Amino acid sequence: MQALTKISGTAKMPLYDWPEFHDRTEQLWARIRLAARDEGLDLPEALDHTAQRLSAWMSDSLIFSQLCGSPWHRHHRLTARYLASSNFDLGDNDPGTYYSKIVVRADADWPSLQALVGASARFAFNDDDSQSGVHCLRPLTDVEPLLAGGFESGGHRFSMEAVANGRADFAAIDAFSFTLAERAMPELTTALRVMAQTDPRPAPVLITAKALGEDTGARLRRAVLTGLSDLPADLTQAYSFRGAVDLGEAAYEVFSL
Repeated sequence: MQALTKISGTAKMPLYDWPEFHDRTEQLWARIRLAARDEGLDLPEALDHTAQRLSAWMSDSLIFSQLCGSPWHRHHRLTARYLASSNFDLGDNDPGTYYSKIVVRADADWPSLQALVGASARFAFNDDDSQSGVHCLRPLTDVEPLLAGGFESGGHRFSMEAVANGRADFAAIDAFSFTLAERAMPELTTALRVMAQTDPRPAPVLITAKALGEDTGARLRRAVLTGLSDLPADLTQAYSFRGAVDLGEAAYEVFSL
């Protein structure tokens, strides 16, 4: 094996690193880290599990992270290098794509998003620059009044809780987050009704800081694609994560529209 180059900085999987699944995200990171050693890189042993707002952790010392494709393409692609695309198992999605579920309370009789908008129903959203929580609705309705009349929950799980307990009338929930809630909090998802789902879009990107350089970036890309291939069934059954695919940066130009 070639001599290892120690890479210091932060590694995170912040979009879906719920406390109930820290062991699963650590398993994923361990596989990436092992593959990186074959590329001559010595990466941090553990993930940083600190919960933060979507873009608060962007820095030149970022070794690995996830980010919604829309804010990455519009705001961060000049400093955050694309490595691969997340590949979720949602049952009905193409590799490297995802969508959102529009949810209301299970006992609510709202028939459509248009009815919710027309009645000025209260909207809960995880982050105002989230593709899966906000921007996914832009092809369907004017989002700005929803944001003005709604509230930022800080996470998809908190948006679901807000709808279930009546603090909000509806939310757009990342379909992968919904699968996590089905496993970790089934009483929550049974209190909700999926009213509709949005069109599929490229899934969240896996990224590193461009400041780490072209060579390190290329080696990290290979490590991510190798480490997240052929994941064991016990991991994927619990976490519904197939791994990573290389959609390429051009796939995210849809978020320019």
